[in-house]
Amino acid sequence: MAALAPFPAPLNIVVPPALVANPLWQMCPILSAILPVGIPLPPSTAVLSALRAMVKCLDARNHADLFTAESFYQYLLSLFAVFSIATKDIDVVWDGPFMGGETLDGNQAPIVAPGQAGQVALLNAVNGLQHAVNGLQHSLIGIRAGVDTLLYTSAQQKAMPFARACSMPTGGSPSHVKTETPGSIQEGGERGSCLAVAFGSVMDKPNLSTVAVIGDGESETGPTAIACHAHKFLDPAESGAVLPILHVNGYKIGERTIAGTMDDLELACLYTGYGYQVRIVEYSAITHGSDHEHDVAVNYDMAISMQWALDEIKWVQNASRSGNPIVKPRWPMIIMRTPKGWTGPRIKTHPIEGSWRAHQVPLADPLNDKQEFDSLVQWLKSYHPEILFHSEVDSSHSKAHVPEQKADGIIDVKATRIIRKNLKRRMGSVDITYRGITDLKTPEWKTFETKPGETISNMKAVGHYVAKVVELNPSNFRIFSPDELSSSKLDESLKVTHRNFQWDPETANNGGRVIEMLSEHTLQGWMQGYTLTGRHALFPSYESFLGIVQTMIEQYAKFVKMGLETKWRGNTPGLTYDMTSTLWRQEHNGYSHQNPGLIGSFISLPRNLARIYFPADANTSVCTIDHCLRAKNSSLIVGSKNPTLSYKLTKQAERHCIAGASVWTNYSSDGGVNPDVVLVGCGVEVTFETIAAAALLRNAGIRVRVVNVNDLLVLGAKGGHPHALTEESFESIFTVDKPVIITFHGYPKDIASLLFSRKSHVGRSRFDILGYIEQGTTTTPWSMLRLNDVSRYTIASTAVLRVARMQPNHQVTVKAHEWGSYWRHQLVQHDKYVVEHGGDPEWCGQIPQLVGDAA
Repeated sequence: MAALAPFPAPLNIVVPPALVANPLWQMCPILSAILPVGIPLPPSTAVLSALRAMVKCLDARNHADLFTAESFYQYLLSLFAVFSIATKDIDVVWDGPFMGGETLDGNQAPIVAPGQAGQVALLNAVNGLQHAVNGLQHSLIGIRAGVDTLLYTSAQQKAMPFARACSMPTGGSPSHVKTETPGSIQEGGERGSCLAVAFGSVMDKPNLSTVAVIGDGESETGPTAIACHAHKFLDPAESGAVLPILHVNGYKIGERTIAGTMDDLELACLYTGYGYQVRIVEYSAITHGSDHEHDVAVNYDMAISMQWALDEIKWVQNASRSGNPIVKPRWPMIIMRTPKGWTGPRIKTHPIEGSWRAHQVPLADPLNDKQEFDSLVQWLKSYHPEILFHSEVDSSHSKAHVPEQKADGIIDVKATRIIRKNLKRRMGSVDITYRGITDLKTPEWKTFETKPGETISNMKAVGHYVAKVVELNPSNFRIFSPDELSSSKLDESLKVTHRNFQWDPETANNGGRVIEMLSEHTLQGWMQGYTLTGRHALFPSYESFLGIVQTMIEQYAKFVKMGLETKWRGNTPGLTYDMTSTLWRQEHNGYSHQNPGLIGSFISLPRNLARIYFPADANTSVCTIDHCLRAKNSSLIVGSKNPTLSYKLTKQAERHCIAGASVWTNYSSDGGVNPDVVLVGCGVEVTFETIAAAALLRNAGIRVRVVNVNDLLVLGAKGGHPHALTEESFESIFTVDKPVIITFHGYPKDIASLLFSRKSHVGRSRFDILGYIEQGTTTTPWSMLRLNDVSRYTIASTAVLRVARMQPNHQVTVKAHEWGSYWRHQLVQHDKYVVEHGGDPEWCGQIPQLVGDAA
């Protein structure tokens, strides 16, 4: 067999004098971005040759799968995979093909997974799969470490190459990274979250490093841009490290990327400004070189740069862990610049390499176009598969995948010698990425009881409970908040911990459990990375702006859903969101801060993964947060930070929360028996108004049943949600034939979407749904209720008319118009009072007294 070409001596790169004289150059401490200053010892020729061999193996298999109807070279399964370097304090594994210069096609395909150095994206320009999972998958084939399955590698599927399976319409795998990809902790469908997720994965994991590969297309997204600041919140003493690698190939689908139009100095200045120490690995670092020389140069430079990055990480961490932390340390970052479609086919009529044509499949019709067919054959032969593969080996042979039996393996020893023998240390096989869940210690929530009749902020009560959770979990629980912790009344936690911002001397190096940053995207990414590697978190935010991460939440839910269907993945902790500063309290902010839209999105999430709660008082709020933090799904709690009346003892609150919805007998006529109308409240402010409306109606001689809903999704049809009420339970609460007035915190359509899928006697003729209808501005609290037709008077006037219509012989019928007119008049009077006095009258915060003959 022919030998692979050896690697040359180190490159002698000289910076042009004009560049050194540039004022920008002199302003930025980025000399190491261009020059290999302080270069580590180069890897051995044997190692680099093995890296190049492995790259060629992956390229050959990957590219052949795009065009061949049967598996390439007798179903080539073996340990395609991982090159590793272990240091004393940090175990690092990264993919051999990337180290050796595996072709990166830059299709914005971040694949972030911690596996002692994380998981590196393998991007193959010529196959053009949007998120390049094909290249990654080939590098994972055969790596088994207790993982029961790896996609498309069983003997029964040997006739379907992985790449063909990616886009097949018959249940094939998606083209991007997904839950079923071993080691992945990010759904690859949406761009932008890669870097934030990577940083979240290493928090409180001091011996873990994650490599985050960012395409130059992804670098154009807002979430990626702001996540470049994430290292400023990473304490080297308590957490691991992230190595960002920006791959610049210059093109998106049909246009140049921003980074692709920037020169090395501009890129170095940009990321130096973010606080990184940058090294650039460049395909064109040598001028007038052959393809082979460029290939060798990139492999060589990348190997050295990776070792340099690991040394820099170790230096920063050792300083911090020895008690001498570096102020504003400059973490390493690598920028790799290669042409799009590197190593791809060549056509005389138009260029492919270095152009947008390299996106997706580069040869459109090789079966019918002789020129394309000839190019395809020449292209695949260029990888010399006859040198690298032993096609005579039966892949079902028991020793074919055993590193110690390399002579019996499918891949030649030239490549397999870099594979790490310890399966647990190979990319995609590290336990933390799929079964690393830790236990969360929680206090007994009932010890935080508020007595009925007391007035307290629900979020204040939650804050006392959360502070205790923080105290009990000093290394596996964090609060991610967009600068709203104090505003949301959760600042009790700051009595037992601190904020964590490493670039602020007041909050650096103190083990703070609270991270505040005004980027919901970054917070969501951090929380995803943190929880998917086994820890627990809370994300409080303003109701109007938590929806900024709506699509990220949806993508995460898809990831978790498929995780439950992937048998080798274990459970992961849930995500808990606590929405405060809701639309109903707009004394200062106004119309822009009125947006309950995220509730509807949560309703649409996979039914077994989402929970939506509307605790009405302090005790139900604490009971709810206690449940959510221990749950294993995404929970949305809609709270209130303003003082609220307490209704339930802890035992009563617990029973109510377990039921999800219940009759509140103490506010109902005769305990709710035989009602004329059912009033339902779901939400803090609207529940108070519902109780007030019940008092008005009872004083008018109408029998009322008051119902409160805490778990919103119990209203849906059975089978639509695990907690959904059975038809019998639904009818026992809401009756079969009585009018029902539901007053909801958010949009009425959200309630309608749940109710009207039921078989019970549910319809517009019996059910009225009141809720937010996009009315209001900066105004008083009760004015918001009045403007959106959810005040006690609107509820009462609606109810009295429904009772009169459905029970024409009821005694209230003769006075229905009179009562309704009087209550509607009170709304006009309130409007006049607010205009004159600039505030609500005192009665707005009170429940009307029951008269002696109240129903």
